[in-house]
Amino acid sequence: AKNAERRRTDAELSSPTNIPASDSTSPAQDLVKCPHCGTIMSSAETFCPGCASSMTPLPPADRAVAAAGYLTLLPAAIILFLPPFRKHGFVRFHAWQSILLWTAFLVVTALALFLSNIAAVMILLLAGILVSLAMLFLWFVLTVKAWQGERFELPLFGRLADRLP
Repeated sequence: AKNAERRRTDAELSSPTNIPASDSTSPAQDLVKCPHCGTIMSSAETFCPGCASSMTPLPPADRAVAAAGYLTLLPAAIILFLPPFRKHGFVRFHAWQSILLWTAFLVVTALALFLSNIAAVMILLLAGILVSLAMLFLWFVLTVKAWQGERFELPLFGRLADRLP
């Protein structure tokens, strides 16, 4: 019976308004339901842990700058040095993730070019084509996600980008 009291029905959580916790022994915590995926989380969260959507609407200019950071290394590096975006977490995260991703891609490309002079030219050529297509697809997805205001983290690069200043 006690567990039944603590459960909330989907109808109660369908609105994105604050919902007080029912447990009187713990401090009051406001819960909200993500309008995009339905994940229940604290109202203090800025991004949904389920779908990574921003819980506060981002201005179109910030989303455009974050998406522009994925073009190449140069725009992302410039964004990090511009004063309005130095402390803006969303734009800074996408700029760092872009720098890390493009750097890794360029290192892999340079290594493949060096190895192709030694041996396995055809295998490396085919692998290079596949990696370039994968990078094009990843670039497109990351640009669209940034434009939509989502904090889409790549497994390794996202964690590193989150830690960088």
